[in-house]
Amino acid sequence: MRCEDCQVIERSSQGPGSLFLAPFLSHTLKALKRHLNGLGIQARETHPGVLEVPVSTGGPGAMDATLRQHLSEAEIADCRAVFLPEGEPFTLATLPHTQSLMTLLARAGSGWLADLIEAERFIFHFQPIVHCQDPAHVFAHEALVRGYLSEEDRSLVFPDRLFGQARASRMMFQLDRAARVNAIRQAVGHGFDGRVFINFNPTTIYDPTYCLQTTLNEVERLGADADRLVFEVVESEEVTDSGHLRRIVDFYREAGFQVALDDLGAGYASLNLLSELKPDFVKFDRALVSQVDQDAFKQKVLAKLIEMAHDLGITTIAEGVEEKAEWQWLKAHAVDYVQGYLFARPGSPPPRPVVPT
Repeated sequence: MRCEDCQVIERSSQGPGSLFLAPFLSHTLKALKRHLNGLGIQARETHPGVLEVPVSTGGPGAMDATLRQHLSEAEIADCRAVFLPEGEPFTLATLPHTQSLMTLLARAGSGWLADLIEAERFIFHFQPIVHCQDPAHVFAHEALVRGYLSEEDRSLVFPDRLFGQARASRMMFQLDRAARVNAIRQAVGHGFDGRVFINFNPTTIYDPTYCLQTTLNEVERLGADADRLVFEVVESEEVTDSGHLRRIVDFYREAGFQVALDDLGAGYASLNLLSELKPDFVKFDRALVSQVDQDAFKQKVLAKLIEMAHDLGITTIAEGVEEKAEWQWLKAHAVDYVQGYLFARPGSPPPRPVVPT
């Protein structure tokens, strides 16, 4: 079954039409109307609480600078909006297409991201995860996504920009799904002997039975070994429904995959999820690992987390290891695996790890 919402991206119109705005406060509506009229833009209140703003060309993106000049970030975030092409009336059928004005403006400037996702212009760099006691021995690789804008311009677009724009324009569903599928394809292409860790954001999955079907289909199509794929829960701090996450994790496990919890130690939410989900792997947050050899507070916290994970039968991974002294502390405290620039940076093709001397 296709999930159209995650595989079809609704493009922002670039033509003439009307931008309908429903600010949270009536004061905002009246002040905005006066401001636009003062600029020669004939905005009018067509329905109670709804302001119609004519746009001659360029779609809603053409109004971006003008609206931001008068409205605060909070007002933009709280204002409902929809853009209708010229000749299309505002009716009850319009309601499902309304969204935050902030999202609408972000999507108007996200054509490059929509193109990237639809053309699946992804390059994955893989970073080795090595045995803590013997870093020459690669246990797994983590797939780290990058994009590129076009076949002509192959300069990399890094995750912060990719996911930041996707969040702002509500394309996280499409980006997360496309990234998962392409991570599996490229991992299989490299012919890894060990496991591959693939990130996923649980807030982008409504119903695992349908939302993860394309992932399962791709694994089956490629003949990949499910038991070598580890799906890594990222941004666990955003998870507000642990029961829903548990259903996602159960779905993955029933399909033969393993599960990792990322950034343990970053906050209480991930700590609570450790006991609830009992993942196969847990990754300690980079901020906790950094300079752990010099920080007595971090040492106490991390030592307890290592002990807790091992008591629960969970394999431990420390990420963001950049200094030899950090690695030596982790090795002395029985962390199972390590990952970081000290051993290898992410790369394509995947780099061989360096053993610190």
